[in-house]
Amino acid sequence: MGFFNPLMIGSFLVSLAIAYHSIRNGKSPLWLLGLAVASFLSFFATIAVWIAYLCLVVIPDLMRSNSARRFADNMVNVADPGRAYREKKRNVELVGSVDSKRALAEECIRAGRFADAIELYESAMQGPLGENDPALLKGLGRARMLAGEGAASEALFVKLKQVDPAAFDADAELDYARALALQGKNDAAVEQFEKVVTRYPGEEARARFGLLLKEMGQEARAQALFAEILASVKGAPGYYRSRQKEWTAIAKANLR
Repeated sequence: MGFFNPLMIGSFLVSLAIAYHSIRNGKSPLWLLGLAVASFLSFFATIAVWIAYLCLVVIPDLMRSNSARRFADNMVNVADPGRAYREKKRNVELVGSVDSKRALAEECIRAGRFADAIELYESAMQGPLGENDPALLKGLGRARMLAGEGAASEALFVKLKQVDPAAFDADAELDYARALALQGKNDAAVEQFEKVVTRYPGEEARARFGLLLKEMGQEARAQALFAEILASVKGAPGYYRSRQKEWTAIAKANLR
């Protein structure tokens, strides 16, 4: 069957997906070079690059992302509301480690207890390296943004970018844009939203950007974003439509 056999086509599509993910998420161009070189060496070399990318990039990103942690904890809370908070609070009382405080702070954010989350993050940052811990900086920046402290949140995200640019992921970029908007720094917020909407996994960034543009009187751009959201979820798998219900509802409510 030559070059266009199912195995070669499948290999090409997997490599293309990895290349797209790498470019969209700002990963090192060495991954693209590795894919190109491996494709000339052998199929097994290509598989080795796939596995390395999955283990070194995709899985760590998933483990760090707020959305992944929110999904896991939501599954626990469906079975026993409040269980996750109780367990994490007990871990703080028994262990008092940085990780236990961070986990409880994230649970406080989910419960809307932003002041408690801020206190926990600041307590976790008391150690010698805590002030430069990317996970703590990102979490505290989010907590302060949700508490309405735009300037303090902005400063934390600026520091996060300096300390660990790789940790300034799509979730952090969106929170940073929201922190700018809270302060009325609309031009800077628009610039930041324009960066994040192209790489945010879901419709939240587009929905929030559309609301900001509408508030600024840029109705045409806002309408285009709301239409994009509805077009994106149309025909999408059921699990995706379910996860994007809140943002789809916002788009429908604001689309003329």
